[in-house]
Amino acid sequence: MTSFTIDERNRGDGAELALSGDLDMSATFVLEPILDRVLAGAPGELVLDLAEVPFVDSSGLGLLIATHERANRAGVDMAIAGAGPEIQRVFHIAGLDGVLPVR
Repeated sequence: MTSFTIDERNRGDGAELALSGDLDMSATFVLEPILDRVLAGAPGELVLDLAEVPFVDSSGLGLLIATHERANRAGVDMAIAGAGPEIQRVFHIAGLDGVLPVR
């Protein structure tokens, strides 16, 4: 079991969350309230850095989709950065590579 950590960084008028560890169901319970707080602050941009995320399961994908939708409704630009080939492959298989804003 990989421990899941979040490093929160301010980026001017935006926020960046650097995630580390598996983005699975247990991680979503940790990440969701932080996303709620960050989005409530209406940042200009929200970047989720997945460079240190080796695995994403369906609950992690669901949270990414829901966060993208919430950010759009709130007028917050959201981007996913640092997704490695394995994570991008998961996005592709799930049909999300054209939905989620991956840099």
